[in-house]
Amino acid sequence: MKNLVFIIFIFFGVMVFQPTSFSVLAQENQPELVTDSIYVHGVCNMCKDRIENAAFIKGVKKARWNKKTHYLVVVYKPEKISLEAIEKEVAKVGHDTEHFTADDKVYNSLPECCAYRSGTVDPH
Repeated sequence: MKNLVFIIFIFFGVMVFQPTSFSVLAQENQPELVTDSIYVHGVCNMCKDRIENAAFIKGVKKARWNKKTHYLVVVYKPEKISLEAIEKEVAKVGHDTEHFTADDKVYNSLPECCAYRSGTVDPH
């Protein structure tokens, strides 16, 4: 009977404490996610789609651009991608950011409704 109680005690001890140990180890090994924002020029929902798709690259877990505020919020792993690299990707598709200007040829190829440099749309 003593052996049975001992075995049950060991079994429940392993079941209760083991998953916790694995859980803590898994959390320690997971890369840290950072949330940051980037000011990105744009006008419409087409811009929104283009900006979010450009920003959603390897290492980025979430990319959402707000048409009203012009801020792109990104959740990313800084050990895999930098904020600067994300901004460069957005500029490559025709949208100016705080630190990078889109190539004129790419910008000029955007649809008319996306022309944020036209002067008719307030960039801020």
